[in-house]
Amino acid sequence: MTLTGPEPRFRSLYRQSVPGTRINEDGLGLLGHCAWIIDGATGLSPEPLTDGDSDAAWLAERIHEALERLTGEGEPWDDLLRQVEAEIRLTFETATAHRSGHHVHHTPSACLGLVRARGSGPGSMRVEGRFLGDVVALVPVEQGVARWTDERAKPFERKTLAALEAGGHAPGLMPEAVRRQIQDNRTRLNRPDGYWVVNPSRPWAGRELRFEAQVRTGQPIVLATDGFMRLVDVFKAYTDLSLHAALAEGRGDDLIEELRALERGDLLSGAYPRVKTHDDATVLVIAAETSG
Repeated sequence: MTLTGPEPRFRSLYRQSVPGTRINEDGLGLLGHCAWIIDGATGLSPEPLTDGDSDAAWLAERIHEALERLTGEGEPWDDLLRQVEAEIRLTFETATAHRSGHHVHHTPSACLGLVRARGSGPGSMRVEGRFLGDVVALVPVEQGVARWTDERAKPFERKTLAALEAGGHAPGLMPEAVRRQIQDNRTRLNRPDGYWVVNPSRPWAGRELRFEAQVRTGQPIVLATDGFMRLVDVFKAYTDLSLHAALAEGRGDDLIEELRALERGDLLSGAYPRVKTHDDATVLVIAAETSG
């Protein structure tokens, strides 16, 4: 008989994903000792490249499926993202084989945050993270709450915000100057002098930012997309610490309602500049523990 000790795993405490408009291009998941958050960004193709609700929604779902299957099959942690990259590339090539070709800024992309739990000393866990793009993890540490995210796209995001017209813009309409800036930004996608995201046409695995921390067993860990993190980063209604505390207290639904109320209060995005009046908002609260 083979005896095995307790194995690390994540337990879901709260999860919610609400679309900003008709189509939700976010994703989330957890299985065993891994959990993830995904924020898709549709390419600028004049017509859809895939058969998904949108190209970004299609990509987010394919990333989720690959992570769930590979994690379930026990794919080694160090090889996981390279396997996801290979599968996404092949799946996209198959899905778009009928197309005559496309430029890199036409293809969808996605930000990805992936965390895993590892066994550590009694009462604690080692949590590791790998991040591409501005999805966020809020991780409790001795000094308070650490933010794990990839800010390499921030200079390009600032250029996009600078292109917004003074006084905001109508909901659902993207000013032409903003569209041109986004297109220019995407020429720097997955390049050493640019920023890195999941993309089915350009290599990205191995370029993620890596984090790790010692966490007490059972402490809440938050994964969120930038749409949810508007509560901190755009509207300044919370800090990382107070937002983490509110989620730990079980106030997730209230926070979603508060976020939407803040967005509705500034429909032209004038007081709080942003490209999308309402963005997809996704949050996953988990706790690391052991399972026999």
